Amino acid sequence: MTYKDYLLLAKKINKKNEQINKIILLQFINKDLSWLYANLNQTVTTNFLPLYLKTIKKIVAGYPWQYIVGYQWFLDRKFIVNNRVLIPRSETEELVKNVFVYAQNIFNNDDLTVLDLGTGSGVIAISLALKKSNWDVIASDISNNALNIAKINNDHFNLHNIKFIESDIFNNLKDYKFNIIVANPPYIDKTANNFLIDNLQYEPELALFAANKGLYFYQQIFQQCHLVLKQSFLLAFEFGFHQKAALNDLIKKYLPQCNYQFVKDINNKWRMLFIWHAL
Repeated sequence: MTYKDYLLLAKKINKKNEQINKIILLQFINKDLSWLYANLNQTVTTNFLPLYLKTIKKIVAGYPWQYIVGYQWFLDRKFIVNNRVLIPRSETEELVKNVFVYAQNIFNNDDLTVLDLGTGSGVIAISLALKKSNWDVIASDISNNALNIAKINNDHFNLHNIKFIESDIFNNLKDYKFNIIVANPPYIDKTANNFLIDNLQYEPELALFAANKGLYFYQQIFQQCHLVLKQSFLLAFEFGFHQKAALNDLIKKYLPQCNYQFVKDINNKWRMLFIWHAL
C-alpha cells in the first residue's frame, strides 16, 4: 500500500477534514507535508495502517487532534499542548491582537508590566512578549502542570522577559503592580445544558468551568484587581458570547469609574471585553 492509499482509507472515516488526516499521517512518519506530496505513491514499508485508522476514528469521535500531534498553531507559531492545558483558539488570537491596539492607544509605546492570568500553555504571554520586548510579562496559573507546559514553550522561543508564577487569581501576585492584565478565564457554567461541555470533554475542567453561571472569575478579578493594578491600566478578557449583559452589570457594580468596551469576534459574536483607566 502507498501513502495515498492510507489517505484514501482515512477519507472514508473522516471526510470532513482531510487536512487532519494528513497531519496525523505526518505524525506517524515524521515527515513534512512537502515530502508527503512528493512521495504519495511510494510504498509504505512499515504497516501502521490499523493504528493510523484507529487514531482517525478517535478524532472523529471527538478527541482533539492537537493532543495527538502535541501542538497547536497560534498567531502563526507552533506551541506545544497536551491534555493538561486548554487548546488555544482563534478567538484568543483576536484578543491578543486587540490588546496591542488598546495598549498603543492608552500607553503609547511605554515599557509596561503585563500579567497573563491563567496562562495555560502560555500562548498569550509568549505572543505578547515576542512582539513587545520592552514589556515585562508575568504568566500565572493555578495549575503547576500547565505552567510546566508554558515554560517549555517559553524555552522554545528563548524569551527572557517572562516570569512564571503559580497563583490562584492574585494570591501570589500582590507584590506586583501591572499596567495590563489579560485573561481568558474559565467561563462555562457546568450546570447548564450546554453543547460545549460534550465538545470539550477531553480538555482540563480546571480551565473550562466556573461557578456563578460561569462568572465567578470575572467577579473575583473585578473585585480584587485594584490590589495589583497601577493607576493607568487595561484589563482584557475573553468571555462566552452569551455573557455580555451579565458582565456589563458586574462592571457597573465593581468598576463604575472605568471606561469599557465590548468587542465582537470575526464571527460577529460578543467575545472580548476591554476595561481601562488612563490618567
